Amino acid sequence: MKLERLSCRRRVALLLDYLDRELPASERKLLARHRASCRSCTGLLASLGRTVRTLHALKRVSKPPVSACRALAAELRSIEGTLP
Repeated sequence: MKLERLSCRRRVALLLDYLDRELPASERKLLARHRASCRSCTGLLASLGRTVRTLHALKRVSKPPVSACRALAAELRSIEGTLP
C-alpha cells in the first residue's frame, strides 16, 4: 500500500478506519510504518484524532440542532466534490 498514490478521499477514509481500529492487522501495520516516516500523514492523523474526540465529547454534552447537522452535511458534500 502506497498512501502517496491514494486520492485524498481514500487516504482520509483509511486514516479514519485506522483510528477506529477497523483495518485488518496487515494494513494497520503498513499504515503505522508509513506514519512513522510521513509527517503529512502523522499530522493529518493527529488532526483527525482530535476532531473525532471533540465530536464524541460534544455528543455527550448535547445534541446539536437539526439545522446545524444539515448545514454541516451540506458543507461536507460541497468539500467532497473538490477533493482529488
